Amino acid sequence: MAHVTLLGLSADLDLQLTRVLRAEAHKVISRRFPGDLLRGPRSGVVFVSGEGSGIREEMSAIRHYEPDLPVIAVTRIPEPKRWLDALEAGAADYCGAPFERIQIRWIMNTVLGLAAPQAA
Repeated sequence: MAHVTLLGLSADLDLQLTRVLRAEAHKVISRRFPGDLLRGPRSGVVFVSGEGSGIREEMSAIRHYEPDLPVIAVTRIPEPKRWLDALEAGAADYCGAPFERIQIRWIMNTVLGLAAPQAA
């Protein structure tokens, strides 16, 4: 189980993703702005909107507050340019709606595995 923040998603994407994440036993909180990451419990993973043209700015703002936090870009329309922009900006992964439990489980397992503390 992880604490997951949904950041700046449209209401319908937020609702769809919240249902899937909660079905996988994750705790979910929705926030509007990157600075909101400082409120409440520390998030283990952030899902951010990949639908706008400002994904690089969003990623930069998230990195300002949480430099090592895994970020997943989310969209309704999986266009290759947006997908590549998100990954080049530092997103750990990219997913499109509709969300399938197996898809979200795989992404979460992968990202949490990458985010695990490294042996010194």
